[in-house]
Amino acid sequence: MQPYLNSNLYMTMETLLNKLWLYNNWANQLLMNSIQQQTGDIPYKTMHLLSHIMNAQVVWLERIKGSRNSVGIWDDHDLESCRKMHEQASLGIKEVLMLRSANLQQTIFYTNSNGVAYETQLDDILMQIFNHGTYHRGQIAQDLRINALDPIGTDYIAFVRSHKGSR
Repeated sequence: MQPYLNSNLYMTMETLLNKLWLYNNWANQLLMNSIQQQTGDIPYKTMHLLSHIMNAQVVWLERIKGSRNSVGIWDDHDLESCRKMHEQASLGIKEVLMLRSANLQQTIFYTNSNGVAYETQLDDILMQIFNHGTYHRGQIAQDLRINALDPIGTDYIAFVRSHKGSR
């Protein structure tokens, strides 16, 4: 066994994915709270990207469960709809982590939004969900700055620092 794979030294994939789920949940909630508190008009691009993050979480969760997609990947939503979608998807992702943690290498068969069939391991799909949200939250921060609005910091290290006392 390679030294970097030693579970005594480093966290397991299950632990990492749980931490990333907590971070993703925290960052999305913080971002939506920040958008709600903005005093100026929220730019279309900001809401379009926020909607896309929520749509992607829902679509990936539906793929994991073998369900049909209930939203389009680029559908637009208002803030309250984004909140509801996030709450449902975040709980669904947590359930997946709890129920399937013993088989994170399980292969998920799905069709993407262009109708192309794929198969991907569950742990890779979860990593995609979390990384995808981080990427687009950065784009939202940039869009808010360009429009003279104050973005909220959603970096992973900010999450770690805000939860320092809980460890």
